[in-house]
Amino acid sequence: MATADAISIVPDLPANATNAEALAWVARMRRLLDRWETLPGHESRSMTPELGQQAYAELDEVERNVRRNMAAPEGA
Repeated sequence: MATADAISIVPDLPANATNAEALAWVARMRRLLDRWETLPGHESRSMTPELGQQAYAELDEVERNVRRNMAAPEGA
């Protein structure tokens, strides 16, 4: 039985983003998640605690990848 592909619940980061833009994007997405219940129309979009944890985990992974990229020597 094939497993379903995981679908990210975090909108994709623009492919041409710089490291600084990527970190700013991560910060914006975290703020959005932090204030989810205050956003207009949030009732029509499901955000269970599990989905919230998944979104934070995905943002953590993006941030780790960006910071790893920033630490890599030029041309590596």
